[in-house]
Amino acid sequence: MTDHPESSAAAAAGSAELKPRLLVIDDDQVHRTIICKIAVRAGFEPVEAGTLDEVVELTTYNDFEGVTLDLSLGEQAGTEVLRHFADRDFRAPVIILSGAKSEIARKAHDFGESLDLTMLEAVSKPVDLTELREQLSIIARTWRIMHHAALG
Repeated sequence: MTDHPESSAAAAAGSAELKPRLLVIDDDQVHRTIICKIAVRAGFEPVEAGTLDEVVELTTYNDFEGVTLDLSLGEQAGTEVLRHFADRDFRAPVIILSGAKSEIARKAHDFGESLDLTMLEAVSKPVDLTELREQLSIIARTWRIMHHAALG
């Protein structure tokens, strides 16, 4: 569980711009790194988690404006993360990333909706970087509009 170096560097540089936070959940470090780079380009401060335990810890003490979720987390399934989100009344949009058949991703998406989570369209692996960046950019823009309206 680490903050992405690019986001830490921006904070160290004294960036005054408040950014939405994206929880990047994937058990593969390479995938997390790629998704974090896309998240930074879309305007997020990414925070990484590789296990359900890390997700539980991070969501206990932090708020997030979006989530990317790999359905396969080693020995645990991404559906356990969805159950955890429902138990915590988590409201941030969730994007499922899955190398599994589209049927499995659709069932996980529907399961998330049945738990009253905000589920966005799943993105298949290998990740279409443009598609993911577009989805994340929409979430970030929406957050900025709502954040500025709340301040305003």
